[in-house]
Amino acid sequence: MTESTDPSEGTLRAGILAIGDEILDGLVLDTNSNWMEIHLASLGVEMNRLVLVRDDLTEIGCALKFLMETCNLVITSGGLGPTHDDMTLKAVAQAFNRDLVEDSRALSIVEKQYRDLHDRGIVNSPEITESRRKMARIPKGSAALNNTVGGAPGVMLEIDNVTIFCLPGVPSELKMIFEGSIVPWIQKKGTSKFCERVVEFEMRDESVFAPIIDIVMKMHPGVYIKSMPRTYGTSHVLKVWVSSRGSDKETVTRIVDDAIRSISHKTGLEARSKG
Repeated sequence: MTESTDPSEGTLRAGILAIGDEILDGLVLDTNSNWMEIHLASLGVEMNRLVLVRDDLTEIGCALKFLMETCNLVITSGGLGPTHDDMTLKAVAQAFNRDLVEDSRALSIVEKQYRDLHDRGIVNSPEITESRRKMARIPKGSAALNNTVGGAPGVMLEIDNVTIFCLPGVPSELKMIFEGSIVPWIQKKGTSKFCERVVEFEMRDESVFAPIIDIVMKMHPGVYIKSMPRTYGTSHVLKVWVSSRGSDKETVTRIVDDAIRSISHKTGLEARSKG
């Protein structure tokens, strides 16, 4: 690994691996990654890498190892279901030389969900068929994560100081496991705090604004400023994103607010809060 990825150091650096032929073929829009990025940032997690691959054992394994070069938190989405192309857990097991084994907790989650789905009239039978039992086979040494929305449990495992969470691709299932399992884990492990503001200035030309960004970022170490222009001629305002990450919430909030005031002072323009 190119740098330490031990989350005990305080900074969680995340990588997201989205998996699915349907995404790369343009049939499905990957909204999961964007949703997770927003929530990870709000939790103080630094997003390092985002990768999208097909339902392919080798591609998934290579992508995992690529993410683990700089990330100590890796989240995969997709490929946990009952069909032949749901191969994420098999790819994880293969990549790290682990057996794929039937897990008692994972099986109990699958059994409970299909009993519930049957009772609600959503499926015709609660029977644990071979395709349903497939979802209870997880890499040896990993932990099953409860899924109260769909059939497939999530999975958590530790590899070389990197924590990997494997989530279903169905957005409602992914969000449930993310909020129920990943958020509490992050809150326990992570110490980094994050603050961001999006403001607008009455300015149409980003090129005029660019030197001001450089000056203000030097004035306020720890702040990151990015302008988000629209197509020339379509707007009379320039949207600007100002953020900071650190160990203390009050400090990063002050840095962001001070930077915005400095931008206003340097440009002579009022910052208007977006939204």
